[in-house]
Amino acid sequence: MNQDKMCPQRRLLLTGLLALPFAGLHAAPQAGSVPLFALTSPQRAASLRERTPPQAQAELIKAAQKTLDRPLHLMSLVRTSGLLDGEGTRAQSQQAQEDWRQARLQALAWRLSGKQEHLDSARRYVLGWTANFQPSYNPIDETDLSSLLFAYDLIADALSDGQREQVRRFGRTLATGYLAQRVLNGGPGTARNNWHSHRIKLGTAGAYVSGEPALIVTAQQRFAEHIPHNIHDDGLPLDFEQRDALHYVVYTLEPLLMAALMAQVHGEDWYGANKRLGAALAWLEPYAKGSKTHEEFVHSSVSFDRKRAATGVPGFVGEWQRNGAATVYQLAARFDMRYAPLAGELHPPAWVQALFAA
Repeated sequence: MNQDKMCPQRRLLLTGLLALPFAGLHAAPQAGSVPLFALTSPQRAASLRERTPPQAQAELIKAAQKTLDRPLHLMSLVRTSGLLDGEGTRAQSQQAQEDWRQARLQALAWRLSGKQEHLDSARRYVLGWTANFQPSYNPIDETDLSSLLFAYDLIADALSDGQREQVRRFGRTLATGYLAQRVLNGGPGTARNNWHSHRIKLGTAGAYVSGEPALIVTAQQRFAEHIPHNIHDDGLPLDFEQRDALHYVVYTLEPLLMAALMAQVHGEDWYGANKRLGAALAWLEPYAKGSKTHEEFVHSSVSFDRKRAATGVPGFVGEWQRNGAATVYQLAARFDMRYAPLAGELHPPAWVQALFAA
């Protein structure tokens, strides 16, 4: 390809690819030594039924039954960020994003019920989206692609070698773009806020699914670089300063905790390597317990927040609801069991109980 005619995004992606082998904090794992899953190992997947509370199992299976015949909503470009209901392709993109969550739901239902119909449905979503979809590398639009890879973990041993290789290639594509040295989609400010937290989550999931040691090391480096940019020494998140909203504290902590958990199940301690993530959980804890309250978005520096508040988008006006931190503290309990009672009190969604149970 003539470099002069190469599109800017492709040039940046190539730059990131060339840089990957030289990045990292530790020596890269030996090729072939990394289990090829993002979050759930084959052994853990096999014991999912024993780990999941019965009520959560019943809820997941019932929900999955209702959507068995739901069609795929493949799109070449998924976009919801910056759009209100009725604008652009938001409605169609929301259906596409729901595909990724449905993959997770159907895969969980298969592991919990053993019914072939749920496996077939999950496989349809996973293979349909990983066949030809080229990410835009907008982490807000594509954040739930991690759910697609979490679904893959649960069904991987029921796929053919060729199908597994297809998903691994997709993981490689996801990781090389989201872990590139320069941001491929989004302004420079997004390299410090919740956008980058979601990039790291997606890149980490893709890296572990790909099994490529250089990508995994780069994911670790991006995580370590981002934490001190996103969270102050005292645990105050940058996103709270910018948005004046606990909604965005949760929105930056969830993906970081997911990335750290993916590392943990592969034998790496990203959570403990920097104390700021734990400090952020401690900072949020009084709000999650209800001993402190917060009126959301009152002093946000982002004009779109005011636009959403003016049009009545739920959660952008009024007091923050503490059950919004349920997933954060379910994840946190995997690193610090002191948070387990708080997680239970906040009633995490059934899928969170299943995937992230201790």
